[in-house]
Amino acid sequence: MVASLVQLQSLYISDCEGLEQIIAKDNDDEKDQILSGSDLQSLCFPNLCQVEIYRCNKLRSLFPVAMASCLPKLQTLDVEYSSQLLGVFGQDDDASPVNVEKQMAHLQGHTNLREIHITDCKGAQDRRTGHELSLLSLEKLHLSFLPDMRCIWKGLVPSHLTTLEVTYCEKLTHVFTGSMVASLVQLQFLKIYGCSELEQIIAKDNDDEKDQILSGSDLQSLCFPNLLEIEIKRCSKLRNLFPVAMAAGLPKLQSLEVTKSSQLLGVFGKDDHASPVNVEKQMVFPNLSFLRLNKLPSIVCFSLGCDDFLFPRLGNPMVHECPKLTTKFARKTNGSTSAQSEVLLIRL
Repeated sequence: MVASLVQLQSLYISDCEGLEQIIAKDNDDEKDQILSGSDLQSLCFPNLCQVEIYRCNKLRSLFPVAMASCLPKLQTLDVEYSSQLLGVFGQDDDASPVNVEKQMAHLQGHTNLREIHITDCKGAQDRRTGHELSLLSLEKLHLSFLPDMRCIWKGLVPSHLTTLEVTYCEKLTHVFTGSMVASLVQLQFLKIYGCSELEQIIAKDNDDEKDQILSGSDLQSLCFPNLLEIEIKRCSKLRNLFPVAMAAGLPKLQSLEVTKSSQLLGVFGKDDHASPVNVEKQMVFPNLSFLRLNKLPSIVCFSLGCDDFLFPRLGNPMVHECPKLTTKFARKTNGSTSAQSEVLLIRL
């Protein structure tokens, strides 16, 4: 059938509880429905742009890995609530390693894939070894309800990523590593909800979990020059969002919201190795117009390492249920808002 579906642009499958394969072999024997390597050579959806799969709990993969290069126009991939899914592309036992390697090389160049949503697909967590994809065109990535996922990226550096949403991935300990940040200059929206084990947003490039804290030398190149919105909720182990030396690397930030994160001590944390030269006496957020700090029982100040911030465009910040906060926000006669904190000897 596939050869006749060259015009197919959208594929939507929902609530098919018995579905085991999207493409099966041309054979009436139900026990022999798996495609072999020879069957895969002619499979192609040259115009397929959008794939959406919902609640198909017996599906283990969407397509054989040898089909990876046969989806040249794929732009959006959304897979949700499919508990047995192990991966988007499944390994075919009869496919030769040479062919698979060639096909994966083609997938590295997918220039049209813009958006990926993965929600509540428990089998697809931490199973990407072997076929890591450099989806350089990817713009939006949404990962939700993946309770066993410990790491988002393994060699994947999406340099066009504009939106990252990570929600309820309870075992995730960090979002980025320091070396990734230089490739994420297009990032505009960062939302993280319900990641109860998250300790850092940016960790050191190192596999030693005990040595993941960034040093002063690591901070020099950290910058999100186009980041507009940050929203953090229910991340109970997070003690700060970024080192204070990064504050100057967020020039376009417009909206900042942090709520219900019980161990947060400050929005920006002090780095013991940062030199005074690298941390301005007064830090300025030229475009921040919305600030909400809500239900943060441990927060003591907006930032440690710098006690004077200026927000030229910020109206009245929304601060609620932050009983230990010492930072004072004040409107100036020119309409800007300042934030000044008591000097506290607390290490974040």
